Amino acid sequence: MKPTKLPTSRSLDGTGGNLHADPAVAARQFSFALLWRGILKQCPQCGVGPLLTAYLQPEPCCSHCGEDFRHISADDGPAWLTLLVVGHAVVPLMILLGRDATISPWIAILILALVTLIGVYFVLPRAKGAFIALIWMTGATGQDMFVADQDSTDKPTDR
Repeated sequence: MKPTKLPTSRSLDGTGGNLHADPAVAARQFSFALLWRGILKQCPQCGVGPLLTAYLQPEPCCSHCGEDFRHISADDGPAWLTLLVVGHAVVPLMILLGRDATISPWIAILILALVTLIGVYFVLPRAKGAFIALIWMTGATGQDMFVADQDSTDKPTDR
C-alpha cells in the first residue's frame, strides 16, 4: 500500500508543505554532523566554540558565533542516556565477574565500581552536549508549553 501524500492545499503549516521555508529553520534541520558536534562538546551552529564549561556547565552563548543557549535545558536526558550506555557496558562485565570463582568478590566490586565511575566521567558530558545539540536542532525547548501553562492559570474558567 502506498502512503498517501497530503495535498498542498490542505497543509496545516501554511507553507505549502515545506516545513523548512525559513532559512534559519532549515539550518537547524536534523543531521548527524550537528549531533556529532554536540557529542564533541562543540557549538552545534559553528562547531568551533565550546558548548560546556568546566564539567557540565553549559555556555550561555557560543564564544565564536554568538548563538544563544540560555533557553536550552537538557534536564534528566543526559543522565538517562549515560545510565543506558554505561549500564550496557557494566552488566556483561558483572555477569562475567560473578561467574568466575577465581576472582574475589571484593576485587569484582572494585573493578565494577571503577568501570562505572570512569564510564560516567567520560559519557555524561558528551551526552549533555548531544542533548543540547538535539534540543537546539529541533527547537524543543519547552518554552512554548510554559507560556501556554501560564496563560491557562491566569484565566481560570467558570464551571
